[in-house]
Amino acid sequence: MKYRIKQSVLLIVICIGGFSNAQTGIGTTVPVNKFQIEATIADPATTGAAANGNLRLSGTSGSHVLDFGLSSSSTYSWLQARSKSAYGTTFSLLLNPIGGNVGIGTTSPGDPLVVGTFAIHDSGHKVIGFGWSPGTNKALLTGYPAEIRLDPANGRLSFGTSTTSYATGATPVLTPRLFITSQGNVGVGTATPSVHLQVAGDIIANSIAGSSDVRFKQNIFPIQNALQKVMQLQGVTFDWKKSEFPNRTFSDQKTIGFIAQDVEKVLPEVVQTEKTTEGYKAVQYDKVVALLVEAIKEQQKEIDVLKQQIKQLKRDKK
Repeated sequence: MKYRIKQSVLLIVICIGGFSNAQTGIGTTVPVNKFQIEATIADPATTGAAANGNLRLSGTSGSHVLDFGLSSSSTYSWLQARSKSAYGTTFSLLLNPIGGNVGIGTTSPGDPLVVGTFAIHDSGHKVIGFGWSPGTNKALLTGYPAEIRLDPANGRLSFGTSTTSYATGATPVLTPRLFITSQGNVGVGTATPSVHLQVAGDIIANSIAGSSDVRFKQNIFPIQNALQKVMQLQGVTFDWKKSEFPNRTFSDQKTIGFIAQDVEKVLPEVVQTEKTTEGYKAVQYDKVVALLVEAIKEQQKEIDVLKQQIKQLKRDKK
């Protein structure tokens, strides 16, 4: 009895050893891999429930199956989760549902999903990396990387770029350029815009128009004492404090303008205070035009009066 058992064990060992280097084929007598299936190729069907695909994974219960196939109209392969009784009913397909990274076109994904040189990062900040992997902080291409980043703590979305071209595998440095706050304010060069659009730097445009339709306005009155107010304003030349406020990206050229605090004493309607802790002030220079127009009209009236007086003096001398 013991001898027969030993013979059986020996036979099993011999069989396993003998087949360990063999190939198994279904639909082919000349498999080139350990396990090879050959079946009729077909594109994924969208209706019906007839045979479709090369391989199916199904369970003893449930209506869902996972079908694998090779296209008959092109050179792609396909994988489809669907109902085994109605191909038009499709289901979700999960990859690494309990963790792990997925790579397409790469053997070493450093983020939950890396497709070639495009990466999606889902830890802490939610980041889409273009040309770089946020998970490994490495460049995925040779060139200029960029990113879209969400800070869940405050709901701020930012867009970042790099001023430097990096080689693949290098550690890039990206700088946020544009921000959208959870309140909908947009900042260019500033992460804390206090109005709908705030730009830290210069703007060049063909024209900028402000809403002025009478249908938008009420309590309309002419500007009073315009010339007197203009006389109280003082235009100045100045240099920006670039080193003290680097985030403002001030110009290094000498410029002209007003001091907001001085203007506020005379014409508070054109001074805007940022809704920040510092409360920096800005002047709405375009609105000063209305004051200047009325001041010129007042001045012209005075000039016209003087002209009449001069004419009268000339008549009296005659």
